[in-house]
Amino acid sequence: MLKTLIHKLRLANRSPRSEENGRIDQYINAYHTLLNGAEEISLDCLENIHRAASSSLHSGAATDDIMVSAFLYSALRLPGVLDRVSRVVIGPNEGVFRTEGYGSIRSWETAPARARRRKSLFNGSDTLAVFISSISDIDDLLPALCAYQIEWNKMHKLLNRSVLGEKLKSGRVKASAIGDSLKTTLSISSADHEMLAEVWGDRWDEKISAIAAAPKNFRVKMLSSDQREYKREVQKWWSDLLEHFHDSRIGDRPLYLVSSNTHSLANLISGFAFRYRHELLAHALKNDTEGLHRQWKWLRDEDEEEKLNFYYYAQRAFGESDPKWGKIQQEMEEKAGLRRFRHDHFLDQETQIIDLSRMQSDCIDTRLDRSRMSILKKSRALILNIDYPLGFSAYHIMSRIAQEAKELRGVYIMGKSASMLGRVGDIMIPTEISDEHTKNRYIFKNCFSVRNLVGYLRDVAVFDDQRSTSVRGTFLHNWDSIKHLHKRDFTGIEMEAGPYLSALYEHIYSQVPPRESLVEIKPTRPFDIGILHYCSDIPYNVRASLLSSRMGYVGLEATYTCTLAILQSILDRETSILKAE
Repeated sequence: MLKTLIHKLRLANRSPRSEENGRIDQYINAYHTLLNGAEEISLDCLENIHRAASSSLHSGAATDDIMVSAFLYSALRLPGVLDRVSRVVIGPNEGVFRTEGYGSIRSWETAPARARRRKSLFNGSDTLAVFISSISDIDDLLPALCAYQIEWNKMHKLLNRSVLGEKLKSGRVKASAIGDSLKTTLSISSADHEMLAEVWGDRWDEKISAIAAAPKNFRVKMLSSDQREYKREVQKWWSDLLEHFHDSRIGDRPLYLVSSNTHSLANLISGFAFRYRHELLAHALKNDTEGLHRQWKWLRDEDEEEKLNFYYYAQRAFGESDPKWGKIQQEMEEKAGLRRFRHDHFLDQETQIIDLSRMQSDCIDTRLDRSRMSILKKSRALILNIDYPLGFSAYHIMSRIAQEAKELRGVYIMGKSASMLGRVGDIMIPTEISDEHTKNRYIFKNCFSVRNLVGYLRDVAVFDDQRSTSVRGTFLHNWDSIKHLHKRDFTGIEMEAGPYLSALYEHIYSQVPPRESLVEIKPTRPFDIGILHYCSDIPYNVRASLLSSRMGYVGLEATYTCTLAILQSILDRETSILKAE
């Protein structure tokens, strides 16, 4: 009887996984096993197991129908030169490439992806070098390459059977000059045809010609999968960070770690957008490509405070319109205590520090409580804001910061999540995270609740006490696993919270976390742990999920609501500490 009870309790404590999810595990094991071999692999050897995994983002992989949404989702997260590539070589740093006989690849051209911050270089001929910072880059990269190749070959097969395909291949006609013929040949909708043309822009004709010309079968080689290489790259990032900010003495000062983006905190403290609101508004409305006229029509009669998010949104394009505005913005940020460091060597990571003692009450967002700002002049603490990393890279970065920080006073994580509740743009406040890396369920006290956010809300809904799952990759969940999660009241799907909590567990308890366990995190030296997710897509709406590379104006309120709550929490905590000293 006792043994039966213990067995049931163990099962209850395990991560919320479905039996069908074994197909995902088989897929993950297959590509890691193959890549860890000595030779390069042919990607077609993974196509069948990719189809069998029945990813919710590529559920039509096994059909002949072209899934333009899945193809573009992959294309946006892979370098734009992929149509010219036949070989993909993966490694953590330049030294590994040199050791393996690729020489110095610094002369290769940069090959960015529109929806992923992952360093890639192209030799101009046929080879792409991809730099990885954790196992999550593999879990993100390989399924995306498979999806891209499968859908590319579907399109090639249809074009290869047609007269139109032969004309496109030979260059006798261009895709931009044939009207609906391409859409008809590929049996795709007008909306899908327009999406392809919009995403590829100036290279539309070139890319369609390449699809018509030949099928794809990428050759892929992993040069190193040594976890120590990832740690060394993060160590280099930290060393370069300390050197860049050597006069700030980061290692000797209390830190508040924020994982968010590179713009929202800066906008809240610099005062740039409000000071130059008339100029940036005129620029935004003159160059409107996102329906901002309509948004402004609803806002123009509101109080200035209600317009601040709009100004922040317009600020990015405005700053890029003329170098002088970018320079003024930088000067105002530095005056408010914010400095930037872009480590774009191979760990593509922008970092900011904010000196709390230099923040100016007449510049910060008026929605924040400024009544105790004068107390902060005595503060020695810094905010360390890192651009949201991908997946398990969060573990390596968090581990390094926790190890090096003199005193960690708070960790605040803001990021996107797929959610089975609410609408795109709504906010989720989790208190339980199921981590697919460790198979643990992490329970923790989230320092945020609805009351921390409600004062900044206009149209967005907030759901607290949520349960989320940190998956291995965006393609690495299927309908069975999503339904199983939903039945167990796990409403969010993202990639970073689990790795962050694993690193925090190690920091707090000085040991690696167990596996397949229910783990409660309670800091022995109290500091805030705050996680806020805003909904970027709905898993049951496949098209919305696939095309959510940039939320645009829809995510504006959620982004700034979360950022305001984080900054206010830091200000409150620091002033309380200073008062008690």
